Amino acid sequence: MKRKHPLRRIVLGTAATVSGVVLLLALKQPGSEPVAAAGPGSPAGQASATAPAAPPAAGGRGGGGGGGGRTVTGDAARTQYGPVQVSVTVSGGRITAATAVKTPDSGPRSEQIAASSVPKLNQAALTAQSAKIDTVSGATYTSEGYRKSLQSALDRAGL
Repeated sequence: MKRKHPLRRIVLGTAATVSGVVLLLALKQPGSEPVAAAGPGSPAGQASATAPAAPPAAGGRGGGGGGGGRTVTGDAARTQYGPVQVSVTVSGGRITAATAVKTPDSGPRSEQIAASSVPKLNQAALTAQSAKIDTVSGATYTSEGYRKSLQSALDRAGL
C-alpha cells in the first residue's frame, strides 16, 4: 500500500504538539490571576491602597516643616510573580531615599531576583530623581512593578 499523503501525519503531529505546549504554558503562570479578575480588582486594589496611604501623607504634612523629610508609600503594583511596593522619602523636593516595602515572593528564585535587583532599582531612583529608570536585566517584571509603584509614590508626594 502506498500512502498518498505522507506529510499529513507529520503536519498533524506537529500541530498537536504545538497546541499541547501552548495550552500547558497558558494553564497557570506563577503568581498570575485570571484576566477578568485583574481588571475589576485593580480599582479596588488602588482604593484600598489609597486609604492606608492617606494617614502617612497627613502626618507628613505636619512634619514637613521639620526639615527631616516625609515618607510616602506608593500603590502596590501587581506583577506576574507578586506585588511590588515602593516607599520614598522626600526632602526639599528631592528623593532622599527609596526602598521597596514589598517585593515578589512567589518562590525562591523570585526572592533571589528581587534581592539582587531591588538595591539597583533603589539606587537608580535616587540617581534619576524620577520614575524614569532603566529595567534591571533579568528582573523585567520586578522593574516594571517598581517603576509603577515609584511613580505612584512620587505622585502622592507631589513630585
